[in-house]
Amino acid sequence: MENSNQQPLPANQRGWLVLLLATLVALIAAFFPFALLIAPALWAYAGARTKPYWMLLPIAAFALCTLMMDSAAILAGLYGASALSAVILYVLMTRRFSNSDTALLLSGVFLIGLYASVSLPGVLAGRGAFADIQSQMSSLIAFYKESLAQMPQIDETMAKSALDTMNLIYESVPTSFVGALCVFASVLSLANLLFFRLFCRKHPEISLPPMRPFREWTLPRSMTLGLFLMLIGSLAAELAGWTFADSFAVTVNILVAIPLFLMGLCVTDFFLSRTKKSATTTRVLVYAGIALFYYYLYYPLLLLGCFDQIFRLRLRLNGMPPNEAV
Repeated sequence: MENSNQQPLPANQRGWLVLLLATLVALIAAFFPFALLIAPALWAYAGARTKPYWMLLPIAAFALCTLMMDSAAILAGLYGASALSAVILYVLMTRRFSNSDTALLLSGVFLIGLYASVSLPGVLAGRGAFADIQSQMSSLIAFYKESLAQMPQIDETMAKSALDTMNLIYESVPTSFVGALCVFASVLSLANLLFFRLFCRKHPEISLPPMRPFREWTLPRSMTLGLFLMLIGSLAAELAGWTFADSFAVTVNILVAIPLFLMGLCVTDFFLSRTKKSATTTRVLVYAGIALFYYYLYYPLLLLGCFDQIFRLRLRLNGMPPNEAV
């Protein structure tokens, strides 16, 4: 009778399998940009498991596939940012840079890439930064109006409400679109950072900086100061009557809100962790409730995060002096 116990693959062979998977994901990401939530992390992980220069293989496959697409010029900024993010993620994490600094740098790279992809074609053609987006919105609104004309049975109140919402989005593109890009860039950055750490978790030979539990996350003092200065700059721009003051104010508000809302979730998780009975079940129920009632809980959680950053609530409850926050 043959022995059914199979020996695990040697570490170097498993590394090449990771590289093969990373290349496959690169090909998928070229056609489905949603895969960029994980692709740069996987490319960086492939470099960590083999040799750093082999990370260029999936990146090259990604670039080659992108150049063959009709939308290559439009998405070049985002794809270039994704490739650069993989390199940055590998270099900074393996050299034990802080997680917060790495996340901020990745967010900046993704933001530049997203902005270039959305705005650069219109700027180079002399149409304006957001002309293409507004043109697509105009086409969508026109199509919606034509569809309504052919369906008289549709409730007029609901149809008018939907049309008003679309017109509002169209009008708010110049002032709020950069802020929306900031949200997408933050999501891409945090997702890839966490996925990379997840991939490397069972490989002690890959030395990474420690990461505290989610309930203990805090904003660095330097970042808190930077957010405060941006708010002051936004107010000064409004008072000075700067041409782009409205757009700048919306962008700053979103940049301030994202980390403070995240801190609000951290404080919530901190209190949930102190629940001794059915902590996992309670977490699931609470986070499901936050997702369902996000519209109503957004500002309370943001204010909770702001309160915690000012008064270091979690540190005080743990019996630690507030000046020990990092």
